[in-house]
Amino acid sequence: MSSSETNTVQLQAENDHGASGVLNRLGNTSQCPICGSEVHNEAYHCTKCRSFFCYHCRARLGFNESVLQCANRACGYYGKLLCSTCDAPASKREAPLQYIEPIDGYWPGWLLLTAIAGFMVGLYFTWIAGILTFLTMFVGVGWVLHAMQFNIFGRQRQVLMERTNNYHPCICCQSETKVTSLQKRTS
Repeated sequence: MSSSETNTVQLQAENDHGASGVLNRLGNTSQCPICGSEVHNEAYHCTKCRSFFCYHCRARLGFNESVLQCANRACGYYGKLLCSTCDAPASKREAPLQYIEPIDGYWPGWLLLTAIAGFMVGLYFTWIAGILTFLTMFVGVGWVLHAMQFNIFGRQRQVLMERTNNYHPCICCQSETKVTSLQKRTS
C-alpha cells in the first residue's frame, strides 16, 4: 500500500453539494506524533509512549478533554478518536416546544367590588335584590368585560419556545458523533 493511499480516506457519504471527495489526514500516519515511534497507519494510540492522538490531525488528546467518535459503521472514521477542533460543533433547529401558560385574572378584585355593590343594594332595598345584583354583576357584567378583553376570570397564553440542538457531525460522513472520555478507556 502506498503512502498516498494510507493518508486519504474516501468519504462514505456525499457532502452538502452532492459531490463525494477525498479527506486528507494530516502528518505522517506511520509515526507517532508525540514520540516518533512507528505505529500502524490506522492507529490513534501509541503503545510505546501510551498516548492517544486525534486520528485526523494527529494532535495529542488529553485525559480531561472530550473525545469524539463516529457512530456510523459505514464510515471510514468509525470508532476513531477525533478532537473537538477537527470535529467542530454544529447546531440544528428542532421542532419548537409549545405549551399553554395560565394568566391569572382580576376576579378577586371584581368579586370584592360586586360584593360591596350587592351589599349596598341589599341595605337600601331587599336582601334578595342585593344577592341578584351581586350575581348579575359578577357573572353577567364580568363576562361582558372579559369579552371586551379585560382579564377578569383569567386567560391562557400559548407559549412557543424555539429549540436548537448542538452536536458534532463527523468530518467524513456528516452523521452525528458520540462523545467519549479517555479516562473511561484507561481505567
